Amino acid sequence: MKYSFFYTLLLAAALCQVSCTLDKEYRPGDVSPVSSLTSPEDGMYVRLQSGTGAATTFEWSPAYAQDGMDPQYEVVFYASEDGDIVYRVDAGFNTSVSIVHKELNKAASAAGIPTGEDGTMYWAVVASRGISESAVAVTPRKLEVTRLLGFETIPTEVYITGEGSETGADLSAAYKAITGSEEGMFTFYHRLKAGQGFTFTSSKAAEHTTYTVVNGILDDQSSTPATVTEDGIYKISLDFNVRGISIEPITNVLYNFADDHTRNMDYIGNGTWKLSDYTVEFLDKGYEEDRYHFRATIGGTEMVWGYEATDSNRPGTLTGSYFYIYEHVWDGNRWAYPYKFMTDLNGSTVDITVCMNGDVDHPTHVIDNIR
Repeated sequence: MKYSFFYTLLLAAALCQVSCTLDKEYRPGDVSPVSSLTSPEDGMYVRLQSGTGAATTFEWSPAYAQDGMDPQYEVVFYASEDGDIVYRVDAGFNTSVSIVHKELNKAASAAGIPTGEDGTMYWAVVASRGISESAVAVTPRKLEVTRLLGFETIPTEVYITGEGSETGADLSAAYKAITGSEEGMFTFYHRLKAGQGFTFTSSKAAEHTTYTVVNGILDDQSSTPATVTEDGIYKISLDFNVRGISIEPITNVLYNFADDHTRNMDYIGNGTWKLSDYTVEFLDKGYEEDRYHFRATIGGTEMVWGYEATDSNRPGTLTGSYFYIYEHVWDGNRWAYPYKFMTDLNGSTVDITVCMNGDVDHPTHVIDNIR
């Protein structure tokens, strides 16, 4: 009997341990539907805009998960009030989210609204916790929108070609644009010839889409190349989300050291400027002054091509993201966005090359030919 009682206790303890272990495992519970939509109001009209700050805020009442944890939300869109979900936007764990218009433009496209036209789509919110997702218990709200005048298919790469470009009409030699941080945004820094045509293409392959300029906007139907009236180096900005293009002259690019020692940089093609045979000499100001950046006058506005942040530390190498170039409007602060020379370069003669083209991962500058 004693042994029987002892083994009974062992069995009970083992069962308790298994039970307790199972209880600690995560078991997602059901989640209640969102009971009401707050904003935008039903039938609200939104003219979608391309600016990075253009957004519309969506708000709703909270849902509740069975396990007591906060559910996650998605704003969902429909082509019709009683249709299927055609697009989803992750809204995180809050009961409101600001959706940028370029994202809403994608939802409108999925709902079948043509580019640049007015149309209707519907929205609601679903909540989820783990693998459980709520049903939509509220009537989806109507949202009237005017879509961006962009292209349904946005290229992932863009090249410039034509007799007015640096490489002429040989498409295989065409230069590649810098791809922006936002989808559909591309930039060239490029020499153009007056009166001679140039176009943009989505690829160097035989099968590609050609874009030109008609009435100041990008067009994929016209065969007439774009032109400029003066020879020069230009910054060409393309926004395929709105068919936008701007062409601004670049009148000079300067290397600037300590805001006192400037040098003109020579343009050598494909968005590249070079300063040769420069001797690095730190200034003695009670400390070693070693700061530099670049300045460019673009469309009459002075820009700083400099470091990402307002200050930096000396690098320990001559490669890497430290040398990436970011474009800032010069605000008169002569020490803004500086790089610093590596300590070992003091007293050396070097070449400095600024690379603003799509051949590099990011606009950057290179210090080499050290002697």
